[in-house]
Amino acid sequence: MRRARVRASAIGVVVAAVFAGAHAISLIAQAPAPAYRAPRTAAGHPDLQGVWRAWNLARYDLEDHGARPGVPAGRGFVVDPPDGKIPYQTWALEKRKELLSKIHEPDPYKNSDPLAKCYIPGIPRLTYLGWPFQIIQTPEYVAFNYEWSHKKRLVPVTPVAPPPSPDDVSNWTGVPRGRFDGNALVVNLTNFNAYTWFDMAGNFHSEALKVTERYIPLSADVMRYEATMEDPKVFTRPWTIRMELQRQKDTPILDYECTAMLDELGIHHTWPRDFDVQ
Repeated sequence: MRRARVRASAIGVVVAAVFAGAHAISLIAQAPAPAYRAPRTAAGHPDLQGVWRAWNLARYDLEDHGARPGVPAGRGFVVDPPDGKIPYQTWALEKRKELLSKIHEPDPYKNSDPLAKCYIPGIPRLTYLGWPFQIIQTPEYVAFNYEWSHKKRLVPVTPVAPPPSPDDVSNWTGVPRGRFDGNALVVNLTNFNAYTWFDMAGNFHSEALKVTERYIPLSADVMRYEATMEDPKVFTRPWTIRMELQRQKDTPILDYECTAMLDELGIHHTWPRDFDVQ
């Protein structure tokens, strides 16, 4: 009887030790990893310089979607609202359906996607269009150099930059004002025109669009990209996308001229600027 009690006691000690060890391992697993601190530039800003690229399917559709002609199935990138849906107003959902009815037109003039005409893709679409881009920093500016048609953005990061004029509403990539928030670059963009889309799925906006971008380095070769869109004329509330960008080490920015591709196909590429009502 005494031997049985000793055996039971020993088993209890072992079980308790195993449970304690498992609990300790669980706590270690749950502990957050130390936050990455990017190297600093001479001006003391996080050094985000280099060539970056989004290796994902965001360019096709920012929402969860099934496969359709020319589009692979994929998960979405909308993290807010939690259901992953872009919060369109009712009339705007109907307009998106109408825009999608002309997405496969072979004639660029009749195609509803502005990108088919080689018009500037806009922000945030340029980030995940599939072509890489380079970040170059000075104490006063962060420059974005895109491989797609050599487009560029110059983001002032000093508080002396004047606010954008409310009368300037003809900008394809918006008017940027940047700042550093700890480890992140934050870019606020306003003064858009209404001609760009967010992807190939007809997701659109009006000239009232405001975008807040966040570039957050997670490691030496990975950067998180977030963009929050606000447009009271089209959406019922702001919404946010999130994805990761990878550093491209082996290849610099190369050459891609969109209109040159149309020239090679014998396609005329000068259209009236009222193409959005076609």
